Amino acid sequence: MRVIVYQASDTSALSKNFTRKDFKCPCGCSRQMVDSELVEKLQAIRDKLGKAIKVTSGYRCLSHNAAVGGSPGSKHRYGMAADWRLVDRSINPVALGIIAAQYFKAVGIYWYDGCAIVHTDTRDAKATWLCDAPKHYPSTTYQKFILPTIRRGCTGDANRAATKMLQRLLGLTPDGIFGEGTENALLKAQEAHGLTVDGICGPASWKAISGASKYL
Repeated sequence: MRVIVYQASDTSALSKNFTRKDFKCPCGCSRQMVDSELVEKLQAIRDKLGKAIKVTSGYRCLSHNAAVGGSPGSKHRYGMAADWRLVDRSINPVALGIIAAQYFKAVGIYWYDGCAIVHTDTRDAKATWLCDAPKHYPSTTYQKFILPTIRRGCTGDANRAATKMLQRLLGLTPDGIFGEGTENALLKAQEAHGLTVDGICGPASWKAISGASKYL
């Protein structure tokens, strides 16, 4: 980790496509910070996608972090985190999260009404989670893949959050209940993508249905 400290007025380049301005705290405070590893990995993702990335939240000073409801130990406070999406919003956050997990150990997928972003940070420990509603972050850190394997009748916070995200991908109302309608829509999607048609959404289905497989 190499944290770069700079002034808010500094808009000089950090990489081919990112400048210091992209990561600065929006409250107008003078002291800014960004981890160069964060920039390098986001640049690698941008290169892989061939699409511009919009950082919606980078560094947060103590007061701004509190104002937006960030946790006291948020990695944003140390310039180690970024919330982001594509400028043109052409790739959904599930696909972005799957792709980001190839580069970062810490990835959160946020997808609910009014929010469709990915969080990444440069902590050394693995940390993955899903956010399907404000302040609701079911962890998936215990799993090898960022999203849980889900099927009809599954229960639990992480599974319900994942079901909502799958339902959004399938064009269904995201109620978090993996019932007959979700299963039937998944079966059709699996068939369309040349997957095993079993009604179980595991890593291969997540990658194909989200569109992430195009970039992996």
